[in-house]
Amino acid sequence: MKKLLILGLVFLSACTKDNLPKFNKLEGLRILAFQTDTPEVNPGTSVTIKPIISDINATSLTYSASHCIDPGLSYGASATCENNPSKQVIASNVALTAPGVGESWTGLADSFTFNVPIEAIMFSSRTPTETYNGVSYLIEYTLVNNLGESVKSVKRIIVSETSKTPKNLNPATSQVFAGGVAMVSLSLSSKLSLSTDLSLTSAENYNLKNLKGELVNQVENLTTTWFVTDGETKFYRSNGVSTNEFTAPDQAPANRSFYLLAISRDDRGGVSLVKKKF
Repeated sequence: MKKLLILGLVFLSACTKDNLPKFNKLEGLRILAFQTDTPEVNPGTSVTIKPIISDINATSLTYSASHCIDPGLSYGASATCENNPSKQVIASNVALTAPGVGESWTGLADSFTFNVPIEAIMFSSRTPTETYNGVSYLIEYTLVNNLGESVKSVKRIIVSETSKTPKNLNPATSQVFAGGVAMVSLSLSSKLSLSTDLSLTSAENYNLKNLKGELVNQVENLTTTWFVTDGETKFYRSNGVSTNEFTAPDQAPANRSFYLLAISRDDRGGVSLVKKKF
């Protein structure tokens, strides 16, 4: 028992908070989010996916993508298109367009487009409540870099009946502010209060249908996740329109740019991106 206790203490000491990687520090291969023109669509609609990625070390990247009908996530199924009879391959080991000279892959990667199934397929065996609230459709995306690293992520699109309006929209953002002023440069060795131009009006009111068929009004929750290649933020995420504190690095990075990404989300799949590069 004493030996087991000692081993347990050694294991815990090896995994202290200080040793854990920082969630929002951009270094290795990462898939951060996926942006679509509209995160909620009608059956049979063409959808364009814009992956948001980062890898400041790779010299080449390839991607693979497929899509499929929800295998039953709400019933405990794994979030994957593997062994799903509805799976369709979009791309397989396709090279991503290289960033500019001296730049890194950080921000929007090459987009791709596909069609979600028509109503008869998408809503087969679905209840009126499900078709109103929306049925999940999955996009599986894999990145592989020249260093032998790979990462996979899944995006969920909501497909709801055509008569349901309005559909969910992405949060509206276009700017990052430092101390209330548009961020146009990196002030080394300084502490800055960061915010975006996200407005609470982006938090849409919408209806969900309950099991009785009654419409229940809801309001979206908005969050912004902050990612940086250098320096550190006080919080990983900001709720609503609250600010975050950023401690800038003492020196500018060598042989590459500094990147800051603010990814705003609603809780229905909407995503917006503001990227700063200096």
